[in-house]
Amino acid sequence: MSFLLFHAGSLASRYLQTESSSASKPLLLGRLLHLLLSYYSMQVLWHLDIFRRSLRQLPNHYCLGDSCIFCALKGIFCQFQHSRERALPSDNLRNALAETFKDEQRFQLGFMDDAAECFENILERIHLHIAPDAETDACTSKSCITHQKFAMALYEQSVCRSCGASSDPLPFTELVHYVSTTALCQQFLERRDERFGELLQAASTAGDLRNCPSNCGQRIKMRRVLMNSPEIVTIGFVWDSDQSDLTEDVIRSLGPHLNLSGLFYRVTDERAKKSELLLVGMICYSSRHYCAFAYHTKSSKWVFFDDANVKEVRLHLSVRA
Repeated sequence: MSFLLFHAGSLASRYLQTESSSASKPLLLGRLLHLLLSYYSMQVLWHLDIFRRSLRQLPNHYCLGDSCIFCALKGIFCQFQHSRERALPSDNLRNALAETFKDEQRFQLGFMDDAAECFENILERIHLHIAPDAETDACTSKSCITHQKFAMALYEQSVCRSCGASSDPLPFTELVHYVSTTALCQQFLERRDERFGELLQAASTAGDLRNCPSNCGQRIKMRRVLMNSPEIVTIGFVWDSDQSDLTEDVIRSLGPHLNLSGLFYRVTDERAKKSELLLVGMICYSSRHYCAFAYHTKSSKWVFFDDANVKEVRLHLSVRA
């Protein structure tokens, strides 16, 4: 699985990397190449100024010792900013992830795991370190980076156009919005002129039909409504297999801009209605290998991370909004 990271705003200098040249400093992977996904997650998060600044400004957290992902993050970011070393060790983060999820046998040393799920779990753990007493789906803490910056507050509801019956709204929170690549490519073939957000919405609801709430016999699509204005939106792509032949089609379908009003059936927050999010990072996976792209404001270029190799690249995507 791979994922994209979009950030709200119209000026790159407002939200992307603006500090020292340490933005392109790779983590030292050593021999533990199996947890590259955590390395790439850190590279993408480091380039988000709003995340980096918010993390730095938090004075306290609920520490879990050796399994404290928050401490590992702050330590790595501090080294990114101040260290003069060309490469930095990432053992603390990898060990914290492995210790945190050892009972579930996820993100363990020596095994490959999913990048989007790793990213999502890192965000969930940040929430637990900052607001341990708040439920994940009902957190209102102003200091919680996860819910203040990344969370999408949604509800879904089915409404029958035939008889007018509607189901009770079901509220929930999303940190990553998952979309099938097969469905995305099919919608791209049918809707080439539509904006990227509308393609994603069509792909995420394709084939998802429910019975009418009053059982009138109609099959209807579920409507998903966004109630807040997230500053960062993460899109996770679900691939049918490791050997998918849809890679080029997926790349052609991508757009550098995302309007939230297109991504969901309806948007209730006035800021979200007007918000245009810009692509700022990607983590990609192919043939059991991870790589990442992050936008670097200082050079106005994309930076490509492949293991410990870092270089500037040109990224050509459709101008479709």
